[in-house]
Amino acid sequence: MTFAESDRDRASVVPASQTRERPAAASRGHILVVDDDESARRALEKALRDDGFAVSAAPDGVDALAEATGAPHDVVITDLQMPRMNGVELCQRLHAIDPELPVIVVTASSEMQSVVESLRAGAEDYLVKPLEYDVVLWRVERSIARRRAKLQQNDLNRRLNEHLLLSSIREQEHAEAEARNSTQLNALLENLSEGVAICDRSGHLRMMNDAARTILGFGDDDLRTLDALQSLEAQDLEGRALPREQRPLMRALQGEKFTDYEVLRIRRDGERRHLLTGGTSVKDDEGDVALAIVVFRDVTELRRVERQRDEYLALISHDLRNPLSTILLFMSTLKRSLADKGLAADANLAERAERNAWHLNAMVDDLTETTSLESQGVALDRVACDLRGLVASVVERLDDARARRVTIETDDAAPHVVLADASRLERVIANLLTNALKYSGEEAIVTARLSRKGTTVELVVIDRGIGIEPESIKRLFERYYRTPAGKLRASGLGLGLYISRLVVEAHGGRIDVCSEVGKGSAFTVTLPSPGVPT
Repeated sequence: MTFAESDRDRASVVPASQTRERPAAASRGHILVVDDDESARRALEKALRDDGFAVSAAPDGVDALAEATGAPHDVVITDLQMPRMNGVELCQRLHAIDPELPVIVVTASSEMQSVVESLRAGAEDYLVKPLEYDVVLWRVERSIARRRAKLQQNDLNRRLNEHLLLSSIREQEHAEAEARNSTQLNALLENLSEGVAICDRSGHLRMMNDAARTILGFGDDDLRTLDALQSLEAQDLEGRALPREQRPLMRALQGEKFTDYEVLRIRRDGERRHLLTGGTSVKDDEGDVALAIVVFRDVTELRRVERQRDEYLALISHDLRNPLSTILLFMSTLKRSLADKGLAADANLAERAERNAWHLNAMVDDLTETTSLESQGVALDRVACDLRGLVASVVERLDDARARRVTIETDDAAPHVVLADASRLERVIANLLTNALKYSGEEAIVTARLSRKGTTVELVVIDRGIGIEPESIKRLFERYYRTPAGKLRASGLGLGLYISRLVVEAHGGRIDVCSEVGKGSAFTVTLPSPGVPT
């Protein structure tokens, strides 16, 4: 390989030494020069090194292959005709190691057939002897630029493929997780004793578990649409036909959220079932309902047992009233007769017996009223009442010893008017005051505090008694519930606060309690008021 000067115009190829400072060798690239002509090899090696390239050299293809295997190169410039391994074979062997390695072959003008073979073998370019350095430099720089661009593209493709692969793996894992969750959810829903129905906005039933099919009497029928489900007759608790828009799934599809909504369903075999339902919806990104979900349970048997209980209570109450009335009459007569005869001790015993009979009569009243309230609802005869007057009236009916312990406090607002059934509200006030007196010390003061809060009136009954355990507070207004401490201190059925809650809620109000064991309790009744604060 030799260098020769040429008179041809190379305006587009200018020696690097004339245009810029020589950069560091590592920045320009690493060249492997292969030629069995030592002088030509050294001359090219020196020229490239002087122009800022890192250069390695080999006398033939075998040594060049060993050199290329040991260290990475950016370009290989090789003569075609060499002993032991020619340029074509070297090109093939090099590409077996690095398919993207640019190989430039050098040949005489008479060896063009070999050039074609080398290009077929994957050579990047070729040079014709005698070599012109500007052409060599241009070809080398172009090959390095192509290699680096290709490597960058390959790296980009690799990272893109890795990203796509990772995304694909994540999507597959997500899909598998969703499938597992869906399977677990379906298994959970299928094993629920409550019925579950899920419907989309188009009216397609997306899911109905086995419990729902059993409760509604559909069995294994292919139930796919809301219309098919709505084919069952539905009624309210009074036996009136339930309009379509008031049916549970339709309410949920309209975006309503509800609980304890009881309806009657008439199954296809004619059987009437009481269903207690709750519904909600899932909305899409625009806030429109996408799915409606209704959960329901069959309470038919529970309602049957409740009716039997109420019937038994009514019978018991009725059967007890007549003998109780007779006993009370006799005890009153006996008490007066013993007093008239001067038998004070015997009269006191008769009075105690009379008090117990009145207590039993009050328990029968509680049973009767509870049955009435639950079966018929709370019928109210509302009139405008001053709540302070009602409290004072209840206190006046207490015996002197207990009345002296009750203090009534009011704020500056007057009067504290509510629209209420006076007799029923007095029953609530009497229950709260007698409980406060009963569970406080014999001389402890009970405060009845009245105040106006915006459009409501509050009555707070405060005692300094035994207090209520935190775990009992949440059950305090349930039917028949009595606290452990209350059972030890006084007798009763546990219906007073339950009846009070029903009456207060029927007035559109609420009843709450806060308490601390050993320090006392405060029961708050909040009622709507038609009056304007002054």
